[in-house]
Amino acid sequence: QVLNGLYPLLLNPNWRFFTIRNDSSLPKRLQATAYRWAQTDPSTPTLEPTEEVVLFPLLFTLEPNQSRQLRLGITAPPTPIEKTYRVIVEELPSPQTQNNQGTGINIRLAMSIPVFFQPKQPQSQPGITNSVNNKGKFAFNLTNTGNAHYIAKEIQVTGTDSSGKTLWQKSRQGWYVLANSAIPYGLELPKTDCQKVINLTVNLKTNTTNVSQSLPTPKGVCP
Repeated sequence: QVLNGLYPLLLNPNWRFFTIRNDSSLPKRLQATAYRWAQTDPSTPTLEPTEEVVLFPLLFTLEPNQSRQLRLGITAPPTPIEKTYRVIVEELPSPQTQNNQGTGINIRLAMSIPVFFQPKQPQSQPGITNSVNNKGKFAFNLTNTGNAHYIAKEIQVTGTDSSGKTLWQKSRQGWYVLANSAIPYGLELPKTDCQKVINLTVNLKTNTTNVSQSLPTPKGVCP
């Protein structure tokens, strides 16, 4: 890893410093840009340019094994709901790579740092809604009715039979779930003993709590 930074950044009050380090053996020219961050997908952020975030410096160079502090501030006033941003720190082409264009593949690195401008009393409210099985494809929403984000650390789906015996379990990692959002997730269910599965249970493990929801499937879950 060439660029190192500590994240996510939690802001309360509305400014802080953070450090970027170059762990490579070559100098790196870097640029920092801030975006508003919304969420409609489990893993892909929706980013929009913003003037609510002030970064200094925006352009800088790091020598090998050198660190640099950047100052980040929020100009927007605090609100009852957490504001979310992303700072993209990306490598710019060096004069050496520009001169060598056409002679090989040049890989430039970037890192995306989540930034949370917290309300006075941040509180997430994880939930699971809209569970449905459609021919072996299980879909559900991870919701957050609170005023601050949470992290879906693990999502586990368990299929049980009429006696309550576990027939199989399937897990996947989640991601951030921002305040006031509902994020769709889906899993392809195993075909093993699919006719015997009469109940599906979703267990959500977050950084603050655990939540579960069950869905009866009296006709099984076969495709």
